[in-house]
Amino acid sequence: MTTMAVANEDEVWSGKITAKITPTWLDHHLAARRASRPYYSPLLNRTQVWTNGIGRFDTYAFLPTDFDRAVGAKLQPFQDYNFLLGTELIRGGGESTFLSSRSSWEAFVKRKWEPLGVTLGLSTAGFLDSVQNGYSQSISGTMGIPLDLPLQAWSTELRLSPSMNLDGLSGDISTGLLSEIVGRTRLTARTDRFRSDLNVRLGYGVAPNTRPVASATLELRISPNL
Repeated sequence: MTTMAVANEDEVWSGKITAKITPTWLDHHLAARRASRPYYSPLLNRTQVWTNGIGRFDTYAFLPTDFDRAVGAKLQPFQDYNFLLGTELIRGGGESTFLSSRSSWEAFVKRKWEPLGVTLGLSTAGFLDSVQNGYSQSISGTMGIPLDLPLQAWSTELRLSPSMNLDGLSGDISTGLLSEIVGRTRLTARTDRFRSDLNVRLGYGVAPNTRPVASATLELRISPNL
């Protein structure tokens, strides 16, 4: 407390300005004393932690634990950029209970080209394994082209997803292209308590030296309507 503040406080309690102490004066000075300092969001708000195979059920008490146990964390260092760094510790199951670690990184960006309504996305991910001393790096992109199909209450688009993966241990480079027709519709009204969305995807993927693969996905997603 400064010398001026101490003098002012002594002057108040000495009775010189007791007549000035009113409920308004008290509210003003007490609110100033209780004023909180600016709160800065900690970095932990952008951290994800997960485990896999740590908890055991009673039914597995007499069975061999041949599954891996893992614990990991993922951190977003910069709030304005979708760039994440992660680490993971893995203990192998079965007879060889060795402990290994893995470092990972990933980044993604998504933009919409307003004149044509086309959505463009680019993502990359990779990891470094401490046991095999190898690394893997993948790059994939997406392009969503809206389709004007005569389907009421449905939004449809053609999605093209090229990808490339580099295996640093073997030196292999693999590429692929997935084309999908994606349809989305909402089954509930905006005033309902829950929101139900139905997503349908029909895809066809091609890659060098492999057979084409056809896929079909039907997804029903239910979430609170906040």
